[in-house]
Amino acid sequence: MIKVLINKKGSGEELKWESVPADELLTLASTPDMFGGARTFVLTGALYGERGEEFVDMVDALAESPHMFIFEEEKLLKAERTALEKAGAKVEEAKKVAAKEWKFDQHGIAMALGNKDKKRLWLGLMAAFRDGEKGEAVAGLMAWKARQMKDVGLSRELVKLYHDSHRGVGDLELLLERFALKL
Repeated sequence: MIKVLINKKGSGEELKWESVPADELLTLASTPDMFGGARTFVLTGALYGERGEEFVDMVDALAESPHMFIFEEEKLLKAERTALEKAGAKVEEAKKVAAKEWKFDQHGIAMALGNKDKKRLWLGLMAAFRDGEKGEAVAGLMAWKARQMKDVGLSRELVKLYHDSHRGVGDLELLLERFALKL
């Protein structure tokens, strides 16, 4: 039996595809276990490595094996998917994580900084931090807006705050709050 996991992890005995000769793999596939049970073998990145064509050639033999062969891959192209499905392999694909959505009103923060409206900037910062946004993300957004405004002094100050926080001068969220109140 063959199982292909895309962006998932399988459990079983790990085999190093690069170091296992094809004939040895076929022997493993055709030899029953000493106690009659089935074994599970996990191979990572075998389909698109240097010897990927060898695997496609032995798919049928692996599919007829009493053992399970799990192949962990990052992606699966159409030709390989078709060959595997013809041999009866089960293909499991992990759902892709959607792109990170902003948890706060980044446009409001950028607009408040652009208008140098310290009250709205402070309120936007507090809402962002309350929603769990990291100070680095907010500082990056604000530095981007300062560069877009072509305000060199503002940009330098925001970059300095970021580096100061990493040097241990203070918490970045607190430094950004102070920055907003001094604007």
